[in-house]
Amino acid sequence: MIYVTGDTHGYIDIEKLSYRNSPFLKGLTKDDYVIVCGDFGLVWDNSKGEQHWRKWLEEKSFTTLFVDGNHENHNMLDAYPVEAWNGGNIHRISDSIIHLMRGQVYEVKGLKFFTMGGAESHDKEY
Repeated sequence: MIYVTGDTHGYIDIEKLSYRNSPFLKGLTKDDYVIVCGDFGLVWDNSKGEQHWRKWLEEKSFTTLFVDGNHENHNMLDAYPVEAWNGGNIHRISDSIIHLMRGQVYEVKGLKFFTMGGAESHDKEY
């Protein structure tokens, strides 16, 4: 199974992926994917709060994939080693949190996905 969402903005909206808010996610396995299309936000400053929410997400039954948006810490993302995964390059944040890099084509569960990103942000000075 593949589910797609966007704009979790770190721990601001990550609870939309809780079993309480999205009970259909509970029956998934690590071979199932939730794709966050931009503004994932949990690779921002490596604070204790952020680490808590990444661990919380890691403990979910599914695997999280994300494409970066304009509200990401790109320097921090780029510090992760690049590895090949399902036909494209990724940054593996943890065992089941994977950054799908821009401009790649991935094959996931028999479907091909092209990832792109790069919006101008009205608040990029922050």
